[in-house]
This record gives sequence, C-alpha cells and structure tokens, in this order.
Amino acid sequence: MSLRLSAALFLLIIPAAPLLAATPLSPAESTALLLQLHDEHVKQPDFQATFTQQRTSHLLNKPVTSEGTVYFSVPDKFRQEVRTPSPSTTVSNGHTMWIYYPSFSEVEIYTLGERSAFDESLTALTAGLNFEHIDEYYNYHAYRDAGGGYELDLTPKKPGLRRVVDQITLGLNKDLVPVRTEITLPKGDHLSTDYHNPRRSAIPASLFEFTPPAGAHVTHPLGR
Repeated sequence: MSLRLSAALFLLIIPAAPLLAATPLSPAESTALLLQLHDEHVKQPDFQATFTQQRTSHLLNKPVTSEGTVYFSVPDKFRQEVRTPSPSTTVSNGHTMWIYYPSFSEVEIYTLGERSAFDESLTALTAGLNFEHIDEYYNYHAYRDAGGGYELDLTPKKPGLRRVVDQITLGLNKDLVPVRTEITLPKGDHLSTDYHNPRRSAIPASLFEFTPPAGAHVTHPLGR
C-alpha cells in the first residue's frame, strides 16, 4: 500500500475520546458495547464531521497538521476532503475508490473487491466506522471513562495489518459520538485526530461518487 494511500485511509478511522480515568469493562460489557455501537449505526448509518489531524514522524522535523471534512455511510462508503496543508479528496462508493490531488491534477483509481490483501487492509482500517469487524481484525480492550464515555484500545491480529499499524485507540463520548483517535504506526510515527461537530445525519448518495476533472491525469496504481 502506498504512503499516500495509507495516509488517506488512516484519516477514516473513527475518532476517540481522551480518558481522564479509565475503568476496564468486563468481556460481557465489552461485547455489549460493540453490539450497541453496531445497533446505533444500523439506526443511523451516516456520520460526518470536520477534523484536525496532527502527524509526527521520524522523517519529519516537526509535526504536520491537516484539516478537512469526513463523511461515512455504513458499511463501506466514505468521502474525505483534506483542505490544508496539501488538499486531497478520497471517495469510495464501496466498489471503486478515487483519490484526487488537485495541486497535481492527478487522480488515482482503485477497484475494490479484486485484491484480497488491499481489500483486507481497507476493511480493517475502516472497521471502527461500523464496528462489525473489530473482533476479526483486532484484539481489543474496552474502558469507561470518568465522563461516561468509552475507549477501545485495538492491536492488530494479522501480520499484514501489523505492517500498516501498531495500535489504534478509539473513543466515544457518553452519547456514543466519536471525538478523537490516536494511531501509532510502525517505526513510532503517530497520528492524533480531533473531530469537530460530529453528527449522525443523512448524507446524499452523490457524495460517494466522483468524476475526475477534465484534463486530470488518471492512474490505476494496482492495475485495472
């Protein structure tokens, strides 16, 4: 998976709330929490928010901060628009994924459902958006914080996913609305994302489609 593609996908993981004081949930309580989260997404499958993300890396002299908007519809449709500092738009309708870099007038197109390794990574990285596959891809521990919210600490089960991410911390406020994520990448790189004005409200289906602008250079990095 390319570095640009990985960076785009990491932004899609649902955000987590920082804990003040955490109380571990029992296995039965953890299972009940995942079922409750799944039920919430069934009742209202759409989620949207603006975000601010800070990335630290052993390759960077200082952290890089990005801002934008993310939209998601269970189980596999999403749109991410990064405004600053390097604009990009990532869109998936569940069958095709487009990544558009307006500064370079370049569009990358990925066909989903044809390459198991790529699809598995994408499914695993978006598992936190609908909570259907968390126990398949991750070992997890759940906690309740002092404010009534929750945290899920995830560590990958599969070797292929461990090459992409070391650990993910997901959290929700007391209304089960996401607000923050913490992701540790291989070699110690770190991404911290705060979500602002998160809400579950209907999103037009047209947001999950994309037509490359006229004159854009279109590539298929994984082949047609």
